[in-house]
Amino acid sequence: MGSRLVARLQRRQLLVSGLLLAVFLSLGVWFTLIKTVTLVVDHDHQPITTWKTRVDDVLLDAGIVLQEGDVVEPALGQKLVKGMEIRVQRSFPVTIRVDDEVVATKFIGGTVAELLAKQDIALGEWDRVEPDLEEWLDGDSVTNIHITRVSKERVAVEREVAHGSKQWAEPTLEKGKTKIVRKGQPGIVQDIFEVTYENDQEVHRSLVDSIVIQEAKDEIIGLGTREVWKTLNVSGGAIRYRDLHEMTATAYYPGPESTGKWADGYTATGVKAGFGVAAVDPKVIPLGSRLYVPGYGHALAADVGGAIKGKRIDLCFETYQEAIQYGRRKVKVYILD
Repeated sequence: MGSRLVARLQRRQLLVSGLLLAVFLSLGVWFTLIKTVTLVVDHDHQPITTWKTRVDDVLLDAGIVLQEGDVVEPALGQKLVKGMEIRVQRSFPVTIRVDDEVVATKFIGGTVAELLAKQDIALGEWDRVEPDLEEWLDGDSVTNIHITRVSKERVAVEREVAHGSKQWAEPTLEKGKTKIVRKGQPGIVQDIFEVTYENDQEVHRSLVDSIVIQEAKDEIIGLGTREVWKTLNVSGGAIRYRDLHEMTATAYYPGPESTGKWADGYTATGVKAGFGVAAVDPKVIPLGSRLYVPGYGHALAADVGGAIKGKRIDLCFETYQEAIQYGRRKVKVYILD
């Protein structure tokens, strides 16, 4: 009886020991397989205890649905390690306008420069980016990027420069006549411009240099200086003259009847007024010139008058009656010297 009781107690102890061992072994396995990790979605931290062995399983259990452009670190297939931090960075849409195209993409945040580098968009030396390359993009700020392609080039443009005109005395040519001694030739100048283009459209040009390709040559006009003497046959014989003017002639008497109460009988050159003295416009006939006027005779250009301008001549007579009779008429005035 005693021996049977002892055997029963021993079997019971063995059973309890086996159960305790199984429990301890199960606890060991449980502590070995279970892991606590931290899930960070953007800036939200969430501790998670899981039996899962991979990153993607944890996200699935946590109900995290990934969108195009989202970034997960470590990678989705990475094995879990106790204390691991799983980071999910949500992307946001960004539009890039460049080269007449619109590029729609997703970005997890960073500077404009980083976004362009990710999209393999290279910038030229003068390209303009709006907003600035250092602008930070986080989905809450500007999500439209505009790139203006800026280029510059040197452009050469030729233009014509008008020639001038010069005059010189031409002794072989009759006085009063002109001729073209040398034809004028326009010059050619090459202007160098720096032209700025924005998206292939010219927006500005500035002159940086001018190069003379061909010098302009002035036109040269010869003015005749050679005196040509001509002969006029008159009743007293032939006279030689060098010039001829068609003029309007009037007559005057050196007394107060014609010249007023201040008349002193002397001309502007100091010559005593009388028959053979003529008043002229010095711009037309120089004072001191000897003249011949048909119907009057020889005369000396020795006086001037307030009304004697241009092609007019005033002939002096000895009497007031003679001056009245002469009146006004068209005459030819021959310049004798």
